[in-house]
Amino acid sequence: MDLDDFYDRAFSRNRGLISEQEQQKLKNTRVAIPGMGGMGGTHAATLARTGIGKFTIADFDEFGVHNINRQYGAMASTVDKDKAQVMAGIIKDINPSADVKIINEAISLENADDFLADVDVMIDALDVFVMDARLLLYKKARELGIPVISAGPIGFSAVVNVFSAEGMSFEDFFGLEPDMSEKEILLSFFAGIPIGPHMKYMDLKGVDPVSGAAPSLGLACQMGAGMAATEVIRYVLGKGKMKAVPWFFQFDPYAQYYKQHYRWLGGRNPLFKLKKQFVKRKIPALK
Repeated sequence: MDLDDFYDRAFSRNRGLISEQEQQKLKNTRVAIPGMGGMGGTHAATLARTGIGKFTIADFDEFGVHNINRQYGAMASTVDKDKAQVMAGIIKDINPSADVKIINEAISLENADDFLADVDVMIDALDVFVMDARLLLYKKARELGIPVISAGPIGFSAVVNVFSAEGMSFEDFFGLEPDMSEKEILLSFFAGIPIGPHMKYMDLKGVDPVSGAAPSLGLACQMGAGMAATEVIRYVLGKGKMKAVPWFFQFDPYAQYYKQHYRWLGGRNPLFKLKKQFVKRKIPALK
């Protein structure tokens, strides 16, 4: 099989939206995705079908039956199989010429530089409760001038944050301080999620940082992946200017709602402290 010919034919239906020259640019773009679970696997498949040609993916976990409702690579045939290896196989099955670099371990100081080597864009797909690796990667990506896109499934909706290397930092947007405890960091992170229409229909009492439990739907992961992939294309191909934080976006088709939010001063916004108190009441585990 001629891999170049296969690639050209596989993504020929992108024409009219993505030119041949732009497609070649996507083919040579490397996207790093830490986490191959609910969001990460869907990000990988969505970007592979868009024609992104280079991936760096990381995960140390295996698929379980409880992952099937939302994780792209989770099926009866992949239970107990390595998430990163399964998703690398899916990427290569979509695009046989794809360059996929796999890190089969948790992100740490020891491998963070290797994970971000030669990367053009990072998409944050870490578990919502994994803050140490998240803070490490955002810091290093900023130092390297790599933009980071975050898309989280919230109820029947998705929320997207874009962090440019020159704009507001992750810490400033979520109001994080160096002396915060792990629970305080999580509280600020959850408070950074917009109070949108999902609050009317979503029961947050089951959110548990200890077990890692949180309500999540596959359809919301698909929505978030589509929104994140659009931001990747916008950045790589220069199709309009990215709106980075303190701008952020939520789309909730269940509530027929789409809104651009702007959090003035990020985590230093006077209303942010009130929001943290609100989140404490809604999520008992974060008290």
